[in-house]
This record gives sequence, structure tokens and C-alpha cells, in this order.
Amino acid sequence: MTSPALPTSAPALSIDEELAARLRPGPLTARVESIFGRAVNLLTCDNELITLCARILDDAPWSIRVDLAEWSAWRLTVGDHVTLTADAITFGEPAKHSVTLNESDTWYAESIVLGLGTQELLARARVLAELLHAHGVAGGMLTPRGPVNVFDTEIGARLRRGRNALERAVRAGDLPGMASAITQLLGLGPGLTPAGDDFLTGMALPAAQPGSRLSAYVEAVRGVLDRHPDRTTPLSRITLREALRGRARQSLLDLLHRLLVPDGRDAAQQAEHLRVPVCRVLGIGHTSGTDLLSGLLTGLRLEAELRGSM
Repeated sequence: MTSPALPTSAPALSIDEELAARLRPGPLTARVESIFGRAVNLLTCDNELITLCARILDDAPWSIRVDLAEWSAWRLTVGDHVTLTADAITFGEPAKHSVTLNESDTWYAESIVLGLGTQELLARARVLAELLHAHGVAGGMLTPRGPVNVFDTEIGARLRRGRNALERAVRAGDLPGMASAITQLLGLGPGLTPAGDDFLTGMALPAAQPGSRLSAYVEAVRGVLDRHPDRTTPLSRITLREALRGRARQSLLDLLHRLLVPDGRDAAQQAEHLRVPVCRVLGIGHTSGTDLLSGLLTGLRLEAELRGSM
């Protein structure tokens, strides 16, 4: 009895526009950095992280969505050699598997102009806070409701101290204080995207949009990342760097668009309008979605405060 043949090729459904441009000049070499059921991370020779994800996942910066349900049948291993060109991504020497790129769509992260007035921005923030309280996952930035171990208690306390220090520094326009608080949060927590990083990423998204009063925060985070590039994971580092440019996974951008674009809905209508995209973001990781939205909520509130003080 012969074993079933392994798949050898799958088409890409979409590719980030900046990644596509990076691949046009010629071959790029990489290795498999980590493997999950629905995502494979590649680390290039230039120390850039590229994610190949299953069809069900979001488009995102430096990512390619592939027409696969999951990756286990490809039997990839960490360290496998990978070659990337504008036409295909091939695994192994000689090539065992490939992802073809020639018919993929191009994904663009669209910027969102902050078109809301201060009071409307605060009203949207209140709706988001209520949804986060009702549906958020405890742990990370959201205080657990039951007993937790000593490690999680300490991490949670440090996360909240860092958040509070960052809020004070942003309100005061204290650049050294911002840098200190950001350094406290960067890399804080377990996992591929620690809770502190997820919070910083969520806060970066409104700050990076045209018209934001939080530009000092963007520059402060960029400076800390430049000084401490190894303080966090490669995936978290590139996710945060891209958020500083207003680029994030599509589910976050969809939510941000609903939050920031005027539409005439009252609070009850807004809650219903936001419920599905909020819950979709909350499904990211274990507490990552909750930590991202905690940062986004903080960014919206600070944006409104700074607008009111000018």
C-alpha cells in the first residue's frame, strides 16, 4: 500500500503590496522560522519576517494568504531552506513544495482620516469600552476575574503600571517619560506577540492615521524599537513597526474604519455596528485581541483628550 502523495503546490490568494515590491528585484533566501496550524513564518537573510497564512486568516503586512486550510500536510520543519521570487516561494533544496504568486491579488492597507469631533470620538470610545468589558478575554491588560498564579499576577501588575505611566507621559507631552513607559511594556508577557507589544500596537493604529494628535507617541515607539530591537520577538517587532505606519491585519483596519468614520448612528446602533468586528479582533490569539483593543481604546481616549486641550 502506497502512502498518499504530498501536496506540491498551492496558489497564493493575496500578497501584501510592500512584500510584492520587495520580491520583484530578484531571489530572496529565507528559512522556516516557526510553524503553526494555519501559519508559517519565514525569516529572511535580511532578518525580515514573512508570514504565509491559510485562507481563513486576514490579509496583513508582510503576509501572503495561501489557498490552503492548514499547513500540516506539507510536513515542513523549522530551518527548511526557502527561496522567494516574484513568481513563487519554494521550500527545500531541491524544491519539494511551492506557493505560486502569479495570480494572487494585491492587498493594500488603506489609511483612515480621523474625521470625528472630540465628543463623537469619546462616544465611540465608550461603546468600544463596553464591548471590551463584555466580551474581552481576562489576562494580559484585562484584569483576571478569578484566582491567578504569581507569575501572571506580576506580569499583569507590570503591564498596568506601564500603561498608566504611558498615559501620563502622553498627556504631559513628556517624551522621555513616553520612552521609559514604552520600554517597560515592550516584550512584556509570554507568547509570540507579548501583551505589552499588543497594547502598544493597538495604540499605534489611531496614532498613525492622518490628522492624529498622537504623532509624538509614534516617534517615541519607533525610537525605542531602534534602540532595543531584540527586546521582543521578530513577529511582534514587525507587527509593531508596521502599525506605526498605519498598517495592520485587515480585521483591525475594518474595525478602525467603523470606529473613526462619521456615520450618524446613535450609541445603541454603534454597539450593534461594532459588535461583529470587535469580536473578530478578540478572537486573535488567546489575549492578543483583547490587548490590541485595550491599546486602541487608550489611543482613542488620549486622542480625544489632546484634541480637547488644543
